[in-house]
Amino acid sequence: MDAESISSVMIPSLRTTRVISWSFAVVGGIAQTWAYRFYIEPDGVNYLDVASAYLRGDWHSAINGYWSPLYSWLLVIVAWVFRPTAYWESTFLHLLNFAFFLLALRSFEFFFRRLLFSIEARYPHTIGGAGVPEWACWILGYTAFLLAALRLITIGSDTPDMVLAVFVLVGAGLLIDIAQGKRDVLHFSLLGITLAAAYLTKSVMFPLSFVFLFAAVFARAGWKKPDPRVLAALAAFALVSGPWITALSRAKGHLTFGETGKVAYLNEVKPYAGGPDGAVHKQQLLHPLRLLFNEPIVFEYAESLKATFPPWYDSSYWYEGAKIHFDWRQQIRTLTRGIGNYFRILSLEKEWIAGWLALGIFASDWRDFAKRFLSLWFVWFPSLVTLALYALVLVEPRYVGVAMLTLWMALFAALPWHRITPRLGVATVVAIALTTGMALVREVGPDLAAFLHPARHVQWMVAKQLKEIPLNSGDRVAVLGHTRVADYWAHLAELRIVADVPLEAVHSYWMARPEKRSEILSSLSTLRVRAFITASIPELPTGWQPLGDTGYYVQIVSAASVREPTEPESRP
Repeated sequence: MDAESISSVMIPSLRTTRVISWSFAVVGGIAQTWAYRFYIEPDGVNYLDVASAYLRGDWHSAINGYWSPLYSWLLVIVAWVFRPTAYWESTFLHLLNFAFFLLALRSFEFFFRRLLFSIEARYPHTIGGAGVPEWACWILGYTAFLLAALRLITIGSDTPDMVLAVFVLVGAGLLIDIAQGKRDVLHFSLLGITLAAAYLTKSVMFPLSFVFLFAAVFARAGWKKPDPRVLAALAAFALVSGPWITALSRAKGHLTFGETGKVAYLNEVKPYAGGPDGAVHKQQLLHPLRLLFNEPIVFEYAESLKATFPPWYDSSYWYEGAKIHFDWRQQIRTLTRGIGNYFRILSLEKEWIAGWLALGIFASDWRDFAKRFLSLWFVWFPSLVTLALYALVLVEPRYVGVAMLTLWMALFAALPWHRITPRLGVATVVAIALTTGMALVREVGPDLAAFLHPARHVQWMVAKQLKEIPLNSGDRVAVLGHTRVADYWAHLAELRIVADVPLEAVHSYWMARPEKRSEILSSLSTLRVRAFITASIPELPTGWQPLGDTGYYVQIVSAASVREPTEPESRP
């Protein structure tokens, strides 16, 4: 087929590819959104708590050193515009993620179109004509995006990682524009604004933003001629992010852009014996959790942060006073674990590695590949630094999904496609897309089946049962058998958990003498705790009652309801 024949079918082929990819994205995204509509993790509860603080004008509680602000601001907008009831609150959160999933897909198109244009401008006849067909490149790109978004990041997550993907992809696209010669002040300013929005989404983007800016300085003119217009990007970044950094620094009493990194290091690299409630180094902490009883273990935090579960609301508060001491043995151990996690992620995507190696072998020119790959350094360098940074602390698929996406696209784009026959290139791309597509279809299948089977909103049912006891908004409760599962029921009922028995201490609690349990209940009553709630009960002891058929149980501790003056107002 000659060049004219290829170009004559180019537009219909691209249109068909785009329609099919967007259709799959919409169907898969809606299915995942609906399947997880009642699913909330501790992260989601805390973002909703921060949003509630903004809605009631409690700025002291809203300015949080651990949870970045933008996601909560978006939840405030959703609550103010749509005013969802308690039953539908989690659904609207996931609908917000779905909306940003579609924005992320559009942002990927923005990035990938520029990447393909950059390759063709630097190495003519690579894409289209006698090279690989452009529609095949887009099949590869769309498949990679869907893999990163639906499997690694996921819409079912109640975190801002999908929101961050939008800004990272737009930032990568703007870097390519700058490298291609669009070096006006506007493009640099847009890059600065985009990076500031990314930082407000997740604080890890504050240091990573300077990696993007470094790439922007040398992307066009090379190492010997830095572009001074990057100062416009830096000014835009400071203008957008500065007010938040100022407010946060004033709240914390020292200059800070966020405490997430410090907390993550203390949790993952140099753990404080399980966190702020641990015994090791506890004397250094300014706000340690109070150990109410040692056997069985009971913690209390009644006079601390006003939130659903204070220990998770602002970890930087609980770690105040902790000092970071570098330990190279612990760091190497953490780095080894991070590299292992990367291998586990890649082991699920073997077809991508095999396809890339096959194309590279048939191209049989690794020097040309290395030259092309190095010429795209401004695309993959920020992603590589991102992956390295997470490897030093903690690697999770949703953290690294977008960085792996842009790195993979750079690796495939740098292949010497002109040395690969179009038939082989298309066959390999289609094989990768079909293999990945079938895996995604298999994963989306159960989500689609969720439309046929109504889900029980157990957390809302627990909250409803507690309201009927009745417990009132602002009442204090305690949890028996606290786990990493979110206490979303407490947020929905607008209750405040002020004490808990960890899951590992539940057996000790039930084996304790009745006098000991009575002593614990008496102490909880002194803390103005209204009820003791659990989902871990061997049988139905005296004084406990089931909360419907939810699997949760409650024991009333005190009959009087004492509303705290600073508790949240009723949900709008």
